[in-house]
Amino acid sequence: MGILLVCASSSMAELDPDPGPQDDDIPLINDEQEQKIDEAHQKASELLVSAADWLDSFFDDDRYILEENSTRAQLRFSVGYSHFDGFDFSPRVRLRLKLPKLSKKAFLIVSASDDDDFDASDNPISDHPRNEDNEKSDLSAALRYFLKVGKDYHLSTTFGISWGYMYAGLRYRYEHDFGPWQGRLVDTLKYYTDDGFENILSLDMERYFSRHWFFRTNGSINWYEEEDGLPHSLSFQLYQVLNRHQALQYEVGNYFDTEPSYKMTDLQLRIRYRQRFYRDWLVFEVAPQIGFPYDHNREPNPGIVLRLEADFGYMAEQDAFKAVFGF
Repeated sequence: MGILLVCASSSMAELDPDPGPQDDDIPLINDEQEQKIDEAHQKASELLVSAADWLDSFFDDDRYILEENSTRAQLRFSVGYSHFDGFDFSPRVRLRLKLPKLSKKAFLIVSASDDDDFDASDNPISDHPRNEDNEKSDLSAALRYFLKVGKDYHLSTTFGISWGYMYAGLRYRYEHDFGPWQGRLVDTLKYYTDDGFENILSLDMERYFSRHWFFRTNGSINWYEEEDGLPHSLSFQLYQVLNRHQALQYEVGNYFDTEPSYKMTDLQLRIRYRQRFYRDWLVFEVAPQIGFPYDHNREPNPGIVLRLEADFGYMAEQDAFKAVFGF
């Protein structure tokens, strides 16, 4: 476990295209062969990191978005159904403004959502009691500042305000790659004026298998000052890239809690299909799922989410959907 907690990898932008000679010589091979081995490892590392970055950007994953420092706006319209919750419709707007006059490391986040309780596709612990910067209120604003960005770590702070409360927090991410695996440790500590402290610790382990297959497992444990117990989860995600316009995610989520007694609170099986919808900045998603919640005596809870997302701003700069895995 101690080894896993220090695993992860540097961003593709900081990988040296020419790794150069290493400190130690490999026995029985010459310098030219050593150089070829180092170059092959470098290319494999770049491929792994680019695979993760592309998938996280395509699936609108926080792993990619939270460390992105560019102006962006997103409109999302979701329609969901689950057996125990019925139908729901949830529009959402999120605006990120880069603030170069203030600092090259700062940006402003403004979020608005019509429905805080939309949960047809929720992760039952990451959305409890809040969802990253905006769950408790319809409207919130936050200033995020990158304190320190290194080759394999990232430290940022956030100050936010919404109706009825304010909050501040620190987020630390450490990465390191070893062999074919990449690891990522993230710890987020926040203080809310109405609910006190919360801390979310997560560990990702991921591996690229081919140009079309990528695997990630995630373990997460949450602590809330105002809540009893330690909700935690272990999920497995397998990504299949169909082409540069379409991708699938197969997910198994296991969710647990320690209070009032230790139990599995839910088991969720989900498939997410996403594709470009006529334009690079327009993405359509279909996500059927089934859950087996403890509070409904493990009865099957089938559901489905339909989602349309429109992005503005950052794609023109970064061309995030350009060529998957070197296509």
